[in-house]
Amino acid sequence: MSQSTLIKTALCLAVAVLAAQGSAWARCGDDVAGDGKADKAASRTAKAAAAAAPAEAEPMDPMKQLQLIAREASRRSAAFGASRLLAEAAALDVTEVKAGRWPQVSVSGNLGTGGSKQDSTTVTSGNQSSVSLNVSAPLWDNGRISHLTDWRSQLAGSAKFGAAITGEQVVLEAVSAALERNRYRLQAQVYQQYMRKMSCLVEALEGIVAEDKGRTSELVQARKTQAQTELQRDQALAQSRQIEIKLRKLIGDTPPPGDGITLPLATVPEIGEINRQIEMGNDAQQLRAQADAADSYSKAVVAGQRPQFNWSVGKSSGVQGSSQVSAWHAGVTVSYSLFNGFSDDAVSQAAVKRAEAARQQLADLLNTKFSRTAETYDVAATSFERAKRYVDVLRDSERVRNFTFQQWSQLGRRSLFDVMSAESDHFNLRIAYVNALHDGYMASAQLRSLGSGLTAWLIPDQMPQ
Repeated sequence: MSQSTLIKTALCLAVAVLAAQGSAWARCGDDVAGDGKADKAASRTAKAAAAAAPAEAEPMDPMKQLQLIAREASRRSAAFGASRLLAEAAALDVTEVKAGRWPQVSVSGNLGTGGSKQDSTTVTSGNQSSVSLNVSAPLWDNGRISHLTDWRSQLAGSAKFGAAITGEQVVLEAVSAALERNRYRLQAQVYQQYMRKMSCLVEALEGIVAEDKGRTSELVQARKTQAQTELQRDQALAQSRQIEIKLRKLIGDTPPPGDGITLPLATVPEIGEINRQIEMGNDAQQLRAQADAADSYSKAVVAGQRPQFNWSVGKSSGVQGSSQVSAWHAGVTVSYSLFNGFSDDAVSQAAVKRAEAARQQLADLLNTKFSRTAETYDVAATSFERAKRYVDVLRDSERVRNFTFQQWSQLGRRSLFDVMSAESDHFNLRIAYVNALHDGYMASAQLRSLGSGLTAWLIPDQMPQ
């Protein structure tokens, strides 16, 4: 073969390779934003079908979606329902103690036969019947019933705040699940676009390798990256499905929230306001109520050790044999415990120690929450700041990947490994951007929960009064 023939053959091969690369670049260039030509055609078809179909309802407002999640999670939670029932039972205990102030009325009766003797002489004998009515009430108890009422009232308040705490945990769990579902769905979309770009490269390299077998290794590398990306996408989809199962457990068959659910959480609340809300939060109020309840119970025990005065009135009448009998009484009774083995003192002192323990728990709770608030606020602020900086980096990354692809496909100045590295860096940055945003959303939700609570923000009508 002559030298001119060899040159012509080489030129033909180069032209074929360049043509294959050019057509590949034409196909892949449209895929920079994640949609190839075929996908765009399918998108246009879908849009046309949607235009021809009846108009659907507009997407629900993001805040209303969050409110729906919170309400459904609260409504379906058995733990929250149980805690509310316990709070209602504690309120009825207050009514029971208050009833001790009112007169207690009792009636009793007797019907039968019998008799009595005195000095071997029968006094009465035959059928006997009687009925009696008794009325009694406290006259003076040194404040015992008042302190017992306060004790029960504080316990009822503690139970009410406990129910609110349980409800807040349920709402936070549901909102967190919705955010995590969003995170993995967006990750899956990014991986899907990355996989589509790799698929386009594989298609281009298949045409190139058909003309130049020496570039088979590039094709193998592209296929490997495509397979790895597909695995990452499938993993993100699996995590999204698993979290959606958890979310449906919490909110039932309510339609899953849309992507815009994150918008209300993009604003980070002020840390000073959150710290002020912590002082009056449900868990702080619960500990205060427990301490006050222990104090009231201690006072009730001390009051019970002092003289207790009660008044009573009663009347009875009946028949003994052939005689009619009746009796009545009215007066004041006094009771006073002289010695009870020091049990009352032990009970009183135990109540005082429980009150002090609750106050120390409150101090520890506030210190812990203030520290956690500062940490969570920093996480939220730095996550959103990091997301903003990723936007600038992604803009430069987009230019780098485009230039690298052009230099590889049109000028031959870059290797496929440069292209793969640029693509990998770009899509990894997009994943990092998604994670930074959702870290911020999650921290924002947790910050609101640490303060007055997500429940107070989303469904204030369920807050304890």
